[in-house]
Amino acid sequence: MDMLSVKRVSLAGVATGAMITAVAGTAVAQSGDYYSRNKYEAVSERRQPQYDPEPIRLGAFLVNSNLNAAVAYTNNALGTSTGEESDVVARIGAEVSARTNWNVHEIGLDVAASRDEYQDFSDHSSNDISARLRGRLDVTRELSLGAAAFVRQRADDLTNPSNASGLLKPVVSTRTGAEVSANYGNDRVRWRNVATIAEVNYDDGETANGIRVNQDFRDHSSLQFQTRLSYAISPNVAVYGQGALNDRDYDNEVVLGGLPRSRDSKGYTVSVGTDFELNTLVRGDVSVGYLNEEKDDSYFEDVSGLAVDARVMWFPSRLTTVTFTGGRRSEDSGIQTAPSSVRTNAGARVDHELYRNVILSARADYSTYDFEEVDRSDDVIDLGLTGTYKMNKRVHLNAFYRHVDRDRSGSFFAGDEGFTADVIGIGIRLYP
Repeated sequence: MDMLSVKRVSLAGVATGAMITAVAGTAVAQSGDYYSRNKYEAVSERRQPQYDPEPIRLGAFLVNSNLNAAVAYTNNALGTSTGEESDVVARIGAEVSARTNWNVHEIGLDVAASRDEYQDFSDHSSNDISARLRGRLDVTRELSLGAAAFVRQRADDLTNPSNASGLLKPVVSTRTGAEVSANYGNDRVRWRNVATIAEVNYDDGETANGIRVNQDFRDHSSLQFQTRLSYAISPNVAVYGQGALNDRDYDNEVVLGGLPRSRDSKGYTVSVGTDFELNTLVRGDVSVGYLNEEKDDSYFEDVSGLAVDARVMWFPSRLTTVTFTGGRRSEDSGIQTAPSSVRTNAGARVDHELYRNVILSARADYSTYDFEEVDRSDDVIDLGLTGTYKMNKRVHLNAFYRHVDRDRSGSFFAGDEGFTADVIGIGIRLYP
């Protein structure tokens, strides 16, 4: 990290401290848990003892696990604008999560693996594998230290802006790394810090014509640091200030304008926000701030502007939960000529408990990606319906539908790379 970025986040921390001190001086002392957000219960979080699986005790560990399988039909398996090809996709997977049941400290392990197998386009099949080993040391009642190591391999989703239309072999990435954290909390104050180092490597994709889509330029390492300092005004409302630093270092340069160019960048985000649970049947966490990303190579333009992150839940009844999300952030674009894009997204989800063991869900998400270096804009609409039937503690069934509409515009494209795709299927989860 350069000293300028460190100073900026430090100044944000000082400003946050001043804000919290001012609020503390005027706040009226109250008793109770100032960060409890359980006044309302979301449908997706509600426990159903008759139908929810119970963890298995193995010595000092509590283990949750399941086997899952699904079969789905898609009308556009390769995501092409013309000549769509349908296919049937079978998925099989397993998940295991174990943690200690000690009164203090904790060790945990989370492992998940699944395989999507395409019946006609077998080269499009891919794995999604992840593992995370984590631990927490409770130094005092107020202070805890944590550490984790992780790895994940997965294929880029069709909605990813880096995806070219019609890839027969998808782009697969592997992310490995570690993180350390330090968290402090008392009745009113919480201070959370986490530093993450990661390495990301991409495998090349391949078009239906056998042309290799080189992805070496995307391989990179990153160092991130995030801090958040909160003060509870009352048991219902807390205010906070937060900052984040990001240093991205790419393994390979790209040749643009006849010269090798570095895609390396350093960036920061500072923001203020509030998390709350009000008597008006609303719970949420909303922050607004400023983002800045500076490129090491002057050939590329810097990115700056508004930063937003919001999640608000509305509880019109005990049987229905409505969730709204929104954000604006800078992301790795996944294309050579523009290292980053600004993503703005908004979404809504409705979960309804039709019966105690039948949950219906509907969601709608809209994202737009703006690129600084090139004349290009991506708009993605992602819609979904899900129905879950909890037969008993051991067997859960589900049916799902997804519609994706990706529109790409601008002189960056020689032809139409937009597409629509629909997926419909059924699945099952088995719990031991």
